[in-house]
Amino acid sequence: MTEASFEALLAAAWRRSDDLFALIPEASMGRRPIALRHPFSFYLGHLPAFAWNQIGRGVLGLGPMRSDFDVLFERGIDPADEDGARAASRDAWPAIAEVIAYRDEVRRAVRARIPDVLARAEDVLGARGRILQLVIEHERMHHETLMYMLQEHGAARRPDGAPAFVGGGGRAAEPRHVPAGRVVIGADFEAIPFGWDNEFGRAEIDVPGFTIDSLPVRNGDYLAFLEAMEDGARAALTPRTFVRRGGGLAVKTIFGPVSFEVASGWPAQVSGEQARAYAVWRGGRLATEAELRRAAFGEPSGGVRARPWGHAPGEPRHGQFGFRGWSPVPTGSHPDGASAFGVEELVGNGWEWTCTPFAPLPGFVAYARTYPGYSADFFDGEHDVVFGASWATDEGFLRPSFRNWYRRDYPYVFSSFRVVREEPRSRRR
Repeated sequence: MTEASFEALLAAAWRRSDDLFALIPEASMGRRPIALRHPFSFYLGHLPAFAWNQIGRGVLGLGPMRSDFDVLFERGIDPADEDGARAASRDAWPAIAEVIAYRDEVRRAVRARIPDVLARAEDVLGARGRILQLVIEHERMHHETLMYMLQEHGAARRPDGAPAFVGGGGRAAEPRHVPAGRVVIGADFEAIPFGWDNEFGRAEIDVPGFTIDSLPVRNGDYLAFLEAMEDGARAALTPRTFVRRGGGLAVKTIFGPVSFEVASGWPAQVSGEQARAYAVWRGGRLATEAELRRAAFGEPSGGVRARPWGHAPGEPRHGQFGFRGWSPVPTGSHPDGASAFGVEELVGNGWEWTCTPFAPLPGFVAYARTYPGYSADFFDGEHDVVFGASWATDEGFLRPSFRNWYRRDYPYVFSSFRVVREEPRSRRR
């Protein structure tokens, strides 16, 4: 990629960041809608601090941009990070105007240093502009973080021209048979322009045949599950997105709750633990990462697709991803995105929970010396792989090698899930 290409990608990422921060009322910038996350104002400083610490200080060996802000905004936190939670509870953060001035100074410096990065072809992080890609994708990831924080806060400004939510009951799932086959998880380091450390290495897995629901579980399906539970269990299994409004049930969005009738057909946004409980209730289980890859990219002939729908780039008809709306849509809205086995919404509408703990692939190396803990800090058995994408996922993350994960008790992510059933041995071929 050229200098101009990287400049355009950075500009696009920064523009979306600015648009999303504009949705947050000024009075809410100091709020922490998720207790174990920093306030909104932290992320305004975190994005530029990360960029400078990675590019300026990390790869180019330059001095601090502003040492106090470089350190203050350096580190995000995981939902179980108690030290991070205490840091997030600080009484005061810098004035917003100061943070914006810092942000703009970093952006000017990063833009000016693109040629210096690309000139370091002997450095693994300079080659192909990998450190620039790392910063761009980090910014895109936090766009989604801001969105689910806004959903929990429920007071985002609705932008002019934002389309109305698409409501309805959605389409019910049907069983789909996926025959046995081999999947490969991972990519060769030089085969793709950029990947995070956990994308590299290689695992070849023989997947037995299985039956998988054609579509994710809907809010209406999940409500029936809750109503079948005893009172003692119901509270722990109720999603964070289900709230009471005006005596009736409603579902959270970034612009406030909508009636359950509108959202009944949207994928149920639940924690991994809640998804597991529902799957058992339905007589099944969650899919493994390998099973979802087989269902998404495999072909009956033995071939492998780049996308569930084929090899073409994603279009609006293929799924709800890439910020094309401000919420999920009813299940079954994108039949053109179906895989070769007739499984729909494997990309878009919600990150799909699996039962696979997040772990390194064989041959894993934390190659980014400036960010060695990106993946390794979460190989702890408490985080599970999620698959696909949500409505707020940038299209750059649709590459087959990309892997994502969350703590299985984390209820805030724009998630989805479906039920898998193992087949009798006689039918697994």
